[in-house]
Amino acid sequence: MTDAASTIETARLRLEPLAAPHLAGYTALIAQPDVHRYLSRADDIAADPAGQAARIVAVSSEQWATRGYGPFAIFEKGGTALIGRGGLFWIEALQDVEINYMFDPTVWGRGYATEVAAEFLAIGFGRHGLRRMVATTNPANSASALVLRKVGMRPAGSKELGGGRIVDLHEIFREAWMSARSTP
Repeated sequence: MTDAASTIETARLRLEPLAAPHLAGYTALIAQPDVHRYLSRADDIAADPAGQAARIVAVSSEQWATRGYGPFAIFEKGGTALIGRGGLFWIEALQDVEINYMFDPTVWGRGYATEVAAEFLAIGFGRHGLRRMVATTNPANSASALVLRKVGMRPAGSKELGGGRIVDLHEIFREAWMSARSTP
């Protein structure tokens, strides 16, 4: 069951806290090679999409319960098909809150990633008063790095996440986000 108080609408999308009812749609989403190819756990997802989806849904429930934020299932307004997943994640390896997103290839190119990334920053800085947020990208994923630049995030070096997984790190501080919002 979706918590209506935690459901958010953007201009074109509806975001519901990711939970057990979304598992089948989320599994179908991440099972697609184009969706998971740049993810840090791409090999694990390819080998067991259902298991990895169940793991993230469990992490989602825990983060929503303990932190008051977490990943969302993403739908087009008025739609019933899950088209993406994203949100705020506490990442233990980074000791930071990460924004992230992924979408079904059928909706790529519509600007949804930029729309949700901006919303996630507003949630983190506005609703939760975070000081800094980060995002990680596969070094080969220039499209996602561009989205992050559009919402004001800046490159912050590379990070090894264990198991040989190297990611590019992006960051934004609350003050920079607030300053950009007040500039016409």
